[in-house]
Amino acid sequence: MADGLIPDTVVFDFTGQDLDGMVASCETDELMPFVRALVPAAGSVLEAGAGSGRWVRALTSLGYAATGIELSAADVERFRAAWPDIPYDHGNVEAMPYADGCFDALLSLGVIEHLFMGPEKAVAEMRRVLKPDGVIFLTVPHGNLSFRLEQVKDALFYRLYGSNRVRRLMGRPAVSYPATLEKQRLEAIRRGRRAGVAIKYRFDPASGIGFYEYRYDTAQIRRLIEQGGFRIEALHLLNAPDRLYQIFGALVGQYDGCSQPRPNRLGRLLARLLPAGWIGHMALVIARPARA
Repeated sequence: MADGLIPDTVVFDFTGQDLDGMVASCETDELMPFVRALVPAAGSVLEAGAGSGRWVRALTSLGYAATGIELSAADVERFRAAWPDIPYDHGNVEAMPYADGCFDALLSLGVIEHLFMGPEKAVAEMRRVLKPDGVIFLTVPHGNLSFRLEQVKDALFYRLYGSNRVRRLMGRPAVSYPATLEKQRLEAIRRGRRAGVAIKYRFDPASGIGFYEYRYDTAQIRRLIEQGGFRIEALHLLNAPDRLYQIFGALVGQYDGCSQPRPNRLGRLLARLLPAGWIGHMALVIARPARA
């Protein structure tokens, strides 16, 4: 934690979302064909940073021996209440309670970018618990060309959201945090951030602007994974509708909080015309432990 102002990691709470709908969305997710093709039938699968647990439940229903580990106690509690027979542990991906080399596959989807001090410890743990011939599916948001546009949009909107004059016009309550605290946090982020890696910020009416996640480009994520002891087999750019929705919102589609945004005609046109290198939201790395 930097000066007590920045959490070591961003923790999510999915308990307000439709869990059954999120589980169902896995079947049409762009990741699913890769998992089906590369994970052996009935293989042991760990999702590290499992969030709502949707993939743990979906993979269990397909016959895999799936286990989840998640830092959010609220999400763990809800998952256990829904499916008490499926292993779902409360814990940190940087220090996981599993033996060396015990999983055939590991999923870590949109997790390591939220670790402010960097992903090295988490990647090392993932390498440790994976079998020598196992496979990892890891995704991080891609810091590509469209993210620059997203940053401009965020900067404008966060300035408006933090203005009490604008909030009164919008019928929203005034912000409750001192501007000096927000300024101190932003200075701490600048001092402690990973050099050369893009940052996405978020706005909270209770605390102001703060760190949300890093956005790695493909060269940076390749280097992180390879230095963590993996041999990369493939890298794909996925989920263009997500990135378009983050930038343009309802202009390009609808989002129900469960599956990917459903693009409208404009969204489909942009996704078809623009290169994946510009608008692919998540970089999917498929890798195996490197041989010594």
